[in-house]
Amino acid sequence: MKVADHSNSLRHRAYQHIQRKILCGELPAGHVVSENILAREIGMSRTPVREAIRHLEHDGLLRQVPRYGTVVRTLSRRDLMELYELREALEPFAVAQAAGRVGADDLKLLEKLCGEIKLVAAAVKKSARKTPDASLMRRLLSADLGFHMVLLRNSGNRRMMKIIGDSRLLTGIFGTPRQEHDLEVLDETHRFHLRILKAVRGGDAEKARVAMADHIRTSKEEAVGHFDRAQSEHTPHDTPLILPDDVLADLKRIEGGN
Repeated sequence: MKVADHSNSLRHRAYQHIQRKILCGELPAGHVVSENILAREIGMSRTPVREAIRHLEHDGLLRQVPRYGTVVRTLSRRDLMELYELREALEPFAVAQAAGRVGADDLKLLEKLCGEIKLVAAAVKKSARKTPDASLMRRLLSADLGFHMVLLRNSGNRRMMKIIGDSRLLTGIFGTPRQEHDLEVLDETHRFHLRILKAVRGGDAEKARVAMADHIRTSKEEAVGHFDRAQSEHTPHDTPLILPDDVLADLKRIEGGN
């Protein structure tokens, strides 16, 4: 293998590793990203990790904070709305283009991806948890993203696939991990995907378009609703006071009534 090819391969591995950790919530919004720790985890030098981090900064997933370091970016409500609105404008058109054009192999793959979502829901039902753990969440997001990207591939528009793929990744990373995917949401997601698949398999472009639009609109409402609830639960009292240690000690003593 050429040196350049090997370097690109390492950078790609590092990129995927970091992206996956963000996607699954292992690197939450606001978390500082350490080149050293990531390099040890992956088993490579810091150089390809540093290059991958730069790429993720360009993609909008990470950002540099002066005198602090590289952190996982936090999406604002406006960011979340705009990303979902972009998907809502483009993805229904794309799936309408794909309807009736999906080959037998991709139809089987879409069925398997729907089945994976159903298996995640079944696993949650059997567990003591009300929502998926990190492992199940990873399976859910992989199946969800895969389903949509297979449909986009069959739309035949590579530029649209790139634009929507980027926005899906962003909403997945910054919206989904913080949102509680309880059984109701999981079952709803499965039903939407089956509805879209049925329309695509039947070659009904209009039904496919409407189903996708309904799916994205519902996802947007749930994600934005979750964002708003999380914001309302955050009170000024939750923010630490930036004061000298001795003053903070006195405040704690007074608050405790001692």
